[in-house]
Amino acid sequence: MKKIVNVIKKIFSTLCDCIVPVLPIMIGAGMIKVLLIIFGPIVLGLLNESDSTYIVLQFVADAGYYFMPIYIGFASAEIFHTQKYLGALIGAMLLAPTFVELVNSGVTLDFLKLPIALTNYGNQILPSIIAVWLMSYLYRFLDNKIPQNLKSLLIPLITVVIMIPVAFCLIGPLGVSLSNKLIELIMLLKDIGPLGNAIMCAMIPFITIFGLSGANVSSMLLLAATGCDPILFFSNVIYNCAVGFVTFALYLRDKKPDTLAVAITSTVAGTSEPAVFSILMKDAKAIAALVVGDFFGGLYAGFCGIKSYAMASFGMFGVVSTISQDTNIIHAIISVLISCVIGFVLCLLLHPKKHE
Repeated sequence: MKKIVNVIKKIFSTLCDCIVPVLPIMIGAGMIKVLLIIFGPIVLGLLNESDSTYIVLQFVADAGYYFMPIYIGFASAEIFHTQKYLGALIGAMLLAPTFVELVNSGVTLDFLKLPIALTNYGNQILPSIIAVWLMSYLYRFLDNKIPQNLKSLLIPLITVVIMIPVAFCLIGPLGVSLSNKLIELIMLLKDIGPLGNAIMCAMIPFITIFGLSGANVSSMLLLAATGCDPILFFSNVIYNCAVGFVTFALYLRDKKPDTLAVAITSTVAGTSEPAVFSILMKDAKAIAALVVGDFFGGLYAGFCGIKSYAMASFGMFGVVSTISQDTNIIHAIISVLISCVIGFVLCLLLHPKKHE
């Protein structure tokens, strides 16, 4: 058992190491989203979605996350002691415009008769980390076997050619399979009532950690098919707000500006990754406080039948998605407050202030 625990800790530690260098991008893009929410039509209304300034800020913020496979590929290569620019290329090929167009059109693809999964890798973290980790072994093997005068030519060529099927045919389908299983579980949870909501909210921290957030597409499918999402979207709102409050509790202990910044980013912009990967993953007590807060916030939302009727921010302003004749937004706000207060208080209790 101890060996298993050590392996899990090693995996989490490595994930943190790969993501921490990218945090300035995440925080910068997340704070731009905060500005858009505050000055945009959701709050102050000083900018509308057709304003050029709003449009520019929007696509800049989106770029911070959409191209995440490239940033993560570069950072991961440094952690795994391999060629950084090839690591960036591994991430970039997952976002190649032609590939994205083919994915959107549904055209069947293969590489040397190996089927390629038509997956959109924008905003994804885990595929690049796994791919670059595997690439690091291949690169070192080639570096040891290929003559010195041919290395600059053959190592990049062979590495990229071999990594094409590994990335597109192996890692891609694995990610799709995990996401699909998660979606099936989500559909099961929504049918078992308030407890299903509670379990869903409590699971989201781990969904985020393992890079399966692409499963949120099920929320869009539900909205398109039925006009509402009875579980997933608002669970993310509860979760992101709770992440911000749990992280803020830690800020009150360490007084680090970065901790405060990621707390605000999660609660207001609905972007939890900076807080989760840079702080919470290293603190089991904080994760426990978050899970308990999420569970009870989700339980209340389930009892009140909170549903989302539109796509909005995953942050605190996401409560507006629940506005309808059938859902009381006051109950939505209360469910968010329950998760935030419980997570915040429990985190403070689990982290008593050290005496000077």
